[in-house]
Amino acid sequence: MSPAFTIWGTRGSMAVSGPGYLRYGGDTSCFHVEVEPGHHLVIDCGTGLRALEARLGPPPLRFTVLFTHYHLDHLQGLPVFSPLYERANEFEFIGARRGGVGAAEALFSLLRPPLFPVPYDEISARDRFTDLEQPLIVGGVRVAPIELRHPGGVTGFRLEGEAGSVMLATDHEAGDEATDDALVAFAAGVGVLVHDSQYTREQLAGAKAGWGHSSFAAAAAIAKRAGVGRLVLTSHDPERRDDELDAFVAKVRRRFPAAEAAYPGMSFPL
Repeated sequence: MSPAFTIWGTRGSMAVSGPGYLRYGGDTSCFHVEVEPGHHLVIDCGTGLRALEARLGPPPLRFTVLFTHYHLDHLQGLPVFSPLYERANEFEFIGARRGGVGAAEALFSLLRPPLFPVPYDEISARDRFTDLEQPLIVGGVRVAPIELRHPGGVTGFRLEGEAGSVMLATDHEAGDEATDDALVAFAAGVGVLVHDSQYTREQLAGAKAGWGHSSFAAAAAIAKRAGVGRLVLTSHDPERRDDELDAFVAKVRRRFPAAEAAYPGMSFPL
């Protein structure tokens, strides 16, 4: 059976809960592929990590963890991720260095008092840290990075497997011509484009400009230019409830018919 790319966290900025978030979810970014039995590729460790944990098998497990960037909403599920505290498990954390900070520095800062009671050097799992500098192969999945547009920097990833391809462009603010052209070329012909769409054009014309997120219209424009098979809108605004997302998807489909909003458990073959 081919591996599958699965979305477990859909929200940007912060996790939310309540009756208005039942269909499109309230957890922050987390994406997953079981690349081979017991070997899990995880991209970002937001609160969506808790949904993934409930579906994992027993130790020993191997995790290859990629970070798009180190903002808190992409890390906050990791301190309470129980596989990190199992001696039989193995983790490799991979991310770009930004301003002198890589995955190691980010996690050492997060898992320590007063932010968290257990310091990182007391976790039980075996671990190592790698700076992201070039494409890599994880299991049978090829992963290529691209630098996108977000305060402090962000990495997008294109994943290629035998059964499909997915381009992940979360936390990207469209509008810079050179960056958008590079993304279009990088994502050309991909089966599924998972693209940030946190704000409306009106919000980005006002106070949200420069916050590092795209509009629904911009995501559709990128998808159309790149000739992708499907567009999945992600990094939902925590204020945007299910019925509002339904309305925005309907608008986006006028520009790009094969569009939908990300929800927990949404899966695509790789």
